[in-house]
Amino acid sequence: MFSLIRTELSRFRTTLLSRAALIVIAVIPALYGGLYLAANWDPTGNLEHLTAAVVNEDQPAPATGPDGSDTTVSAGEDLAASLTSSGDAGFTWVAVTRAEAEDGLQDGTYAATLDIPADFSSRLASLGGDSPDQAMLDITTDDADSFIVGQVGNTVAATLQRQVQSGATEDYLDGIYLGFSSLHGKLVEAGEGADKLADGARSADEGSASLVVGLGDIVDGTAQLSTGSAQVAAGAADLAAGSGELSGGLAGLDAATADLVPQSRQLADGAAAASAGAATLRDGAAQLATGAQSVADGATALAPSASALADGTRQVADGVGQVGQGASALSAGAGQVQGGAEQAAAGSRSVADGLARLQQTFDALTDAERLAALQQLAAGADAAAVGSEQVAAGAGTLASSASDLAAGADAAATGASTAADGAGSLATGAAQLSAGATDASAGATQIARGAADLADGAGQLEAGTATLARNTPALRDGIVAASDGADTLAAGASTLSTGAGDVAGGAAVLADGSGEAYDGATSLEGGLGSLSTGSQDLAAQLGEGAGQVPDHDDAERAELASVGASPVSIERTHANAVDAYGEGMAPYFIPLALWVGGIVTYTVLRAVSPRALASSAASWRVSAAGYLQGALFAVLQAGVLLAILLDGLGLTTPHPVGLIAFTVLTALVFTAIHQALVGLLGGVGRLVALVLLMLQLTSAGGTYPVATEPGFFQVLSPLLPMTHAVTGLRHLIAGGDTGIVWASVAQLLIVFVLAAALSVYASHRRRSWTLEKLHPSLSI
Repeated sequence: MFSLIRTELSRFRTTLLSRAALIVIAVIPALYGGLYLAANWDPTGNLEHLTAAVVNEDQPAPATGPDGSDTTVSAGEDLAASLTSSGDAGFTWVAVTRAEAEDGLQDGTYAATLDIPADFSSRLASLGGDSPDQAMLDITTDDADSFIVGQVGNTVAATLQRQVQSGATEDYLDGIYLGFSSLHGKLVEAGEGADKLADGARSADEGSASLVVGLGDIVDGTAQLSTGSAQVAAGAADLAAGSGELSGGLAGLDAATADLVPQSRQLADGAAAASAGAATLRDGAAQLATGAQSVADGATALAPSASALADGTRQVADGVGQVGQGASALSAGAGQVQGGAEQAAAGSRSVADGLARLQQTFDALTDAERLAALQQLAAGADAAAVGSEQVAAGAGTLASSASDLAAGADAAATGASTAADGAGSLATGAAQLSAGATDASAGATQIARGAADLADGAGQLEAGTATLARNTPALRDGIVAASDGADTLAAGASTLSTGAGDVAGGAAVLADGSGEAYDGATSLEGGLGSLSTGSQDLAAQLGEGAGQVPDHDDAERAELASVGASPVSIERTHANAVDAYGEGMAPYFIPLALWVGGIVTYTVLRAVSPRALASSAASWRVSAAGYLQGALFAVLQAGVLLAILLDGLGLTTPHPVGLIAFTVLTALVFTAIHQALVGLLGGVGRLVALVLLMLQLTSAGGTYPVATEPGFFQVLSPLLPMTHAVTGLRHLIAGGDTGIVWASVAQLLIVFVLAAALSVYASHRRRSWTLEKLHPSLSI
């Protein structure tokens, strides 16, 4: 078996052509696959070799910039500049006029045209407004030039749309984020208003603290007022000392009261008057106690009312309560004054009793004894007068202190009223405290009046004792008793005087504390004012910030969302559009089918008849005879193919007659080429036809434009007949410039003439016989 193989292959060793035939057999698949893949390896990556036109008719439009300033949008100019300066958009773009673009698209100069309308910028500028309009672009391709370019145009259109939308969306989002930034600024201002609010609250807090401090001072003042009341009691001790001196005077007066019988009655009257004054003093002290009790009651009423206030004002209620305690202490001091007055009354009664006894023993005394007794009685009366004056002074001081206490209570009531809203009950309690203090002041005044009456009575007593000394030997015992009462009266008056001084000091401190409370309340008021202002600023800024946030209804939101999602729309326009992919590829496959038909024709038929060569007929007639038989089948092949395409597949064309004529012309030209190849080269010519088929399939631009292929195919393309056949058929099937069709016809006719001439030459050459013809090195 292997010997048979060697024998068969050995016949290809004789000549160079036969050996080359074996090589061709081996490389034909690689040649076909390599050429086809090389031509279509990366056509989309070479789209920049295709020229496209951009027509910019856009007019700049006014708009508002991201920073709020007025600006001008020139989106069309920017897009045209971007396309013509870079190859990122697929084609190589050139800026031309509309007329140039239309002419270039029609004659194939431009693979596509992009129209930028006059309102492109204004529509893009409307994206930031309430009525946005979608911007439009129009990209046009010509299926008559290349159906695949039309499909590529779709990809380029999508790329352009993404590119333009990216910039438009960026501006659109920039406007949105600018709105957020403005909103942020307004919220920052609102935050500043909130800061003011916080500062006002802090000021209010500090004012409340000052109010607390002032009320603490009020507490201290009331404590000192209590101490003053104790000192009033100590003043009563001084009154007791005066009464002691009165008692001593009455003891000395006992020896000199022999002649005081008539005057003893006057002295008794004076003592009665002193007793009445003491009673009056007692009544005034009682009234003072009642007024102080009213102060305490008012303070008690103030405390429950203060519970309605904030926690900070509760201390005010406590302070006022302590004022009530001080008032109670003052009431106690007034009670001591009452006791002292009662003791003074008792002393006066003792004086009256002594005078009565003096009257009984007056006749038994000598003149000297009566004089001595009267002198002692006068001295005791002077001491009683002094003590009574001290009582009056202490009572006056007490009245003054009570007045100061009332004033301090008023100030405290005023400060508490300012410190909080709704403290009506506290104001009522403060009013009661003021009324009680007023009553205490009135009582103290009455005490002063009683003390004055007591002083008058003591004067009358002094006048009466001058006569009583001569008539009342028993005055000594009465003077002793009066001295005891005077001692008690002096002690109470002394304590009362001292306490009144302390009450005055406490009232001063109370007034100071009330002033601080007032200042604190003022600070609180100012802080609350700042709080109010800050709240207003906060409300205003938040309102303004809310105004910056758009509030669209459902329809507006839907419209804005639609335009925002796709701000730019590119309208695809196919000039001379075909209805189906098959129609777009028909100009490529019709020449391919006719070329294969030519190969088959002259595989079955002889390119030149040997009998005709042996005749005396001219070479051109021999060649014509061989061609006409092939041309007959070529016309049949074209007719059957067109019948299937037009009737079977439904191919549509605006030029049906032209399509038929051009298809027949193509078939006739291809037949002439195959006759020339086979007539000149014999069987090798069929192999050459196959190689030409591979070259034409890759360089005719049947799928992607030749401009997207390597340079070798671009050079080869215009030299091969299938290129012109594809071009003519495209314009006949899709429509377009018929001038290109006539140009293709002219190119095919030139090829036909060359092929016919080559066939005549082949016929002439084959009339001569050589040894090689008798024994061909390769027979196919």
